[in-house]
Amino acid sequence: MKVKLFFIASIVYTLIIFTLAWYLKLGSYTLTLNTYSFELPVMVWLILPLIPLIFFAIFHMLFYHFLLTLKFKHFFKDTTKFENYTKDLLLEKESDISFYTKEFRKVAQLAKSLKTHEKIPNETKINEILDLIDGIKKEEYLNIKKFKLPNDNILLLENEKNHIKNDINYAYSRVKNITEIKDDFEELAFKILLQKGSYEQIKNVKISKNSHQVLELIKRFKDGNLDLSTAEFEVLLTHSMLNEKEYLSIAKMSTKFFNPDAILGIFSKIKNEKNDALKAYLYLLAEFGLLDELREQIRNDEKRFSDFKAFLILREKNIDIDLNHLIQ
Repeated sequence: MKVKLFFIASIVYTLIIFTLAWYLKLGSYTLTLNTYSFELPVMVWLILPLIPLIFFAIFHMLFYHFLLTLKFKHFFKDTTKFENYTKDLLLEKESDISFYTKEFRKVAQLAKSLKTHEKIPNETKINEILDLIDGIKKEEYLNIKKFKLPNDNILLLENEKNHIKNDINYAYSRVKNITEIKDDFEELAFKILLQKGSYEQIKNVKISKNSHQVLELIKRFKDGNLDLSTAEFEVLLTHSMLNEKEYLSIAKMSTKFFNPDAILGIFSKIKNEKNDALKAYLYLLAEFGLLDELREQIRNDEKRFSDFKAFLILREKNIDIDLNHLIQ
């Protein structure tokens, strides 16, 4: 309550008491203290205690109003300081700004923590959240149920992505029963499955693979990160939409992990079904030195396969040639 309003209300209250006592005509009352006697009307006796009460109440209000004024004086100063403190944080400067009020000192700590992710002493809950954010940024999968985040919360969504990235079986479970990718999580799960999953899992998923994804699987096989049998390799190539350059790239890689008869047999079948695989088959003939078969294959279209014609001429003259460099 404002001091002025309280003072007016006190005067009105005192007048009401005085008027009521005067109306009741209560007479006089004599107060005797040792040898002293005081005789006053009762209505005066009723009012007298109110005067010091009103005085001390007003004094009390004025005193705390004075303290509050001092506090807000510092508060408004700290408001200006905090703006400069924020600028220092954004500019990555070491700030030497100090605050008068404990409220702004705490807010400054929180603001710095938001920027630098430094822990705050004795702020367990805030520090737990900082650990959560740092862990998610490091692509860790964390148990965040206790934070009760809404389903569209960015931390919850990123944590779900981390779950997919860190648990191949979970990634497999996200896509094993679907035929078409509908959202980012399924797209990520399929990507992780192709990068880390076993071929048993990959072939059970009904989502079609593009040529780039097939090449990535072949590279995993080449690097020893994926087990493929000869039959599985053949099925993978047969059911993929690859172009001539991609078939050639696979043929160049396959010479390192299949014996000549096996890889030639696979590409011989595929080139009969897909003309784009013919150049890859010719490359394998050249690589394994089956020159008569190579001549027979290009005999009717030497212009198209001029690079292989050049290879045969160079071999006849015993000139060394980098086949991988020549056949692109």
